[in-house]
Amino acid sequence: MYIATGPGPHPTVVLLHGIPGTEKNLDLAQVLRRAGFNVLFFHYRGAWGAEGDYSILTVDDDALAALAFLRQDEVAARYRVDRSKLSLLGHSLGGYTALKAGSQDPNLVCVAAMAPANFGLDAEGLERDDPEALGLLDYADSLFMLANFDGPRLRQQLQAVPAQELDTTRFGPGLAGKQVFLVVGEQDAVTPKATIFRPIVDAYGKVSGLSLHSRVLPGDHSFSRSRIALARQLLAWFEAGCR
Repeated sequence: MYIATGPGPHPTVVLLHGIPGTEKNLDLAQVLRRAGFNVLFFHYRGAWGAEGDYSILTVDDDALAALAFLRQDEVAARYRVDRSKLSLLGHSLGGYTALKAGSQDPNLVCVAAMAPANFGLDAEGLERDDPEALGLLDYADSLFMLANFDGPRLRQQLQAVPAQELDTTRFGPGLAGKQVFLVVGEQDAVTPKATIFRPIVDAYGKVSGLSLHSRVLPGDHSFSRSRIALARQLLAWFEAGCR
C-alpha cells in the first residue's frame, strides 16, 4: 500500500499489472501518491508466489476482492481510505481486468486502462487457429512465475466460457456512470491501436452515461518512450474527476 501523506481520508486506486507482471507501473503509483492518492498494488492468485492457481478467468474476482478489502472498516481506518472514492488502474491484462471488474462494481468512481487486452479476440482466434492466438499459448508456456499455468491451461480457460464474456468491447454498459480513461501506444504491437484499442473506444463511446477519455501516446506496449507523458495524462485525469 502506497499511502498518501496527510490525515485523509484519501481517494484510493487499485493498480493491476499485466501478464505476467514484470512491468508493475510502480512509477505511476508514486506519482499518484505524491498527488494525494493511496495506491494498492497486489499480485493475482498464483502470480509471483501468491497462493492459489493462476487463471485468466479469476483476475477480475481478485480485483473485486481487493476493493472489498479496502472497504472494510478497519482497513479503511488504518490506511486512511476514502471508500467513496475508489478507482481501478490497469495495464494490458490489468487493463482488461480493470474494465471487467469495473463493470461489475457499481460504486467505483473511475476506471483507467492502459493498452487493455481483449481475450475475447484471442478465444475467437483459437477457434480458427489464428497465429497470434497460438502465439499467446506459446508465450504462456514460458511464464514460470504463474502457478499451474501454461499454454494448454490458457487454451482451456479461454474456451471454458463464451467468447463474449471475455470481450472487452462489451463491458461498456456496466461502466455507465463512471469516469473511464483509455490510453495506448502508437507503436503498440501487443494490443494494437487499430484492431484492439479503437474498437473498445468506439464501443464505449456509444454507451450513455459513460464519461470517456481516450489518448494515443508515442511508443510501445509498455509506454517505454513516453512514461512522463503517460504519468502527466493519468494524473491530470485522476485529479479532475476521481477525488
